[in-house]
Amino acid sequence: MFCPSCAEKNDIDQKFCRRCGLNLEQTAISVREQAGDAGVAELTRQERYLATFGTIAFGGFGVVVAIAVLGIIYAIIAKMIWNGKQPLYGVLLVAFVVFAFLSLGYVFWNESLREKRAKLSSSADSDLDAPPTTGKLTDGADFEPVPSVTEQTTTALDAKILNRESR
Repeated sequence: MFCPSCAEKNDIDQKFCRRCGLNLEQTAISVREQAGDAGVAELTRQERYLATFGTIAFGGFGVVVAIAVLGIIYAIIAKMIWNGKQPLYGVLLVAFVVFAFLSLGYVFWNESLREKRAKLSSSADSDLDAPPTTGKLTDGADFEPVPSVTEQTTTALDAKILNRESR
């Protein structure tokens, strides 16, 4: 952002110009309003690309891990169960591998849902940023007026004035 007074280049977060000392807060607000839509659109576009990239990367990784797990299960079945060397250990090992893989899938799925919930709650919280109206804050049922220090003094004042007037 450039200072409108002296044309010095300043950071958008600076409150005053480094050269002439001009207050840049309103200028920064104006620049953000004008360039904000383009910046938000670019950020949204990059987030979509990142989400697509993440989906492809984790999907490919998941396929490779699934193939590896199936290979391990096949090897266990072929070497331990079908050969009859240690069928009980083979079944237990296959069960361990399958349930470990399912547990890992559960963790990834749970984290994915937690991130989606966080995004939804943050968008819902942005609606709460609007200032509440004061009429909706309280119904007034619990209101009790606080007694004033001068409440009882006005009657005494009236009595003094009447005594002076009667003299």
